[in-house]
Amino acid sequence: MNASAEVLVRAVDAGDTYLSWRWLDRPERCECAVVPADPLERALDLLRAALPARLTGESGGQGVERALTGAFADRDGELRVVEALTAAVLPIALSVQIGQRARDGERICVRLTPSVRLSSVPWDLLIVDGLHRMLDVAEVVYEPPAAVHAGRANRPSEWSAVAHRPALVLIDPQTPAGAEIHNLGPVLGPGDHADFRDLVASYVTTGRIPASERGRCIGARVSRRDLATALRSERSRLFYFGHVSAAVDEPGSAALHIHDTRNTWGMAQPLARTDADGNPMPSAGDHRPLAAVDLLLGTLAGDSAAHRVYGHTEPQPGARLWPMPPRVALIACEGGVDYRSAETFGLVVAMVNAGAALVTTTRWTLPTNRAFAEFGPGTAAKPTTELGLRVDRAHEGLDPVGDLRAWQRRCLQRWQAVGDIADSPLVWASLSHTVAPWRP
Repeated sequence: MNASAEVLVRAVDAGDTYLSWRWLDRPERCECAVVPADPLERALDLLRAALPARLTGESGGQGVERALTGAFADRDGELRVVEALTAAVLPIALSVQIGQRARDGERICVRLTPSVRLSSVPWDLLIVDGLHRMLDVAEVVYEPPAAVHAGRANRPSEWSAVAHRPALVLIDPQTPAGAEIHNLGPVLGPGDHADFRDLVASYVTTGRIPASERGRCIGARVSRRDLATALRSERSRLFYFGHVSAAVDEPGSAALHIHDTRNTWGMAQPLARTDADGNPMPSAGDHRPLAAVDLLLGTLAGDSAAHRVYGHTEPQPGARLWPMPPRVALIACEGGVDYRSAETFGLVVAMVNAGAALVTTTRWTLPTNRAFAEFGPGTAAKPTTELGLRVDRAHEGLDPVGDLRAWQRRCLQRWQAVGDIADSPLVWASLSHTVAPWRP
C-alpha cells in the first residue's frame, strides 16, 4: 500500500496573503510564502468573471448567461483562468513538493484552511509542478480553524457505528409563497424531480428511508420544527438539495430555505416585499430563513412560546434542537460561504458544531439544469442533477471524498478531451469538503 502524506496549508490575508504549510511526516519544518495582493486580485477577477454569481449591475440571469458563455464554457478559456490562479496562489515550492511526492507514489491529502480571498478558489483545478491538475495528484479538503474543534456541542459519531441508520433526504423543499419574489422558488423543474424520485424509491425499497417519509423527500413542505423532529430520530446522514443564501460579510446569515414564515420564531429577519421607496411591507406569508445562527443558538434568545414549539420549557441550544449526523451534504448555491468571512461561521461550521464530521457543499452559485438547456449549445444533460446524485451516492459509501474525487477526475478528462459544456467545471469543480472528525 502506498504511503499517505498529509500537508496542512493555512492562509491569512493581511494586505498580501500569507500561506504556510507543514507536512505531517516532517512536523518540525514549517514553510511560508507571500501571495502578493495585486496579481491575486487580477486572477480572482478572472475567476469571478467565469462564475455565475451576479457582478455589479447584473441580474441573476445575466450572471448565469455570462458564465455559460464565458471562460468556464471553453477549454482554452478555463485553462487561462486556472493558469492565472495557479501562478497567483500556489507557491512553487509547495507545487514541486506535491508533484515529487505524487511521482513517488504517495497518496496526498491537502488539508486547507483558506483565507477570505482564497475562499472561492478551486484548488482541485490548480496545476501542480507545471504538469497535472491538483485533482489528479492529491485530495483537497477544507479544515475549519482549530477553534471550531474546541468545545463542540455534539461529538460526531463514527460512520461505521451509524451507517445502518436511515438517511434524511430533503430535495427541493417548498418555500412559502412570499419567497418566490426573492428568487427562492423551486430549484428543479418537474422533469428533474423524476430523477430523484427513482433515487428515493430505491432507498425506500432497501430500507434506507422509512416508507412513511417518502412523501416528504421531494418538493414537500418541511418546517424547521419538522427538521428538528427528523434529526432527533438518529440519522446516518443529511442530504439537502435546495436554496442556501448568505449576506456578504455577515457571519451567521447563511441560511437554508424551507417552509417557515414570519409567524415562526427565528433569529433571521423575514424576507418582506418592499414598496417603491424600498420600505418593507410586512406580511404574514413572508419567508423566514433557517440561519446558521439558529443552528448555533437555537431558542436561547427566544421566548417561552419558542421553547414549547420544540417540546421544551427552557431555552435550548441549536445543537440540541437540530443535532447533525456525521455526514451532511448541502447541494445549493454557495453553501460553503463560511470561509468568505474573517469570522469563519456559517452553515458548515454550525453543522460541524452540531455533530457533522463531513460537510460536502459548494463554493459558488450553481447554474440550474434549465440554465444549461437555455444557454448551453443544445445540451440535453442535467449537470446540476448529476452533481446531486453523485454526492448522495458517495455519501452512502465508505470513502465519499475519494469517490467524488474519482468522479471529478473523469469529468475533467472528458472536459479536456471533448470540451462539452455539460462537463464544464462550473458545476463539478464547485464541490468542497469540510472534514472535522472528533478530536479528544
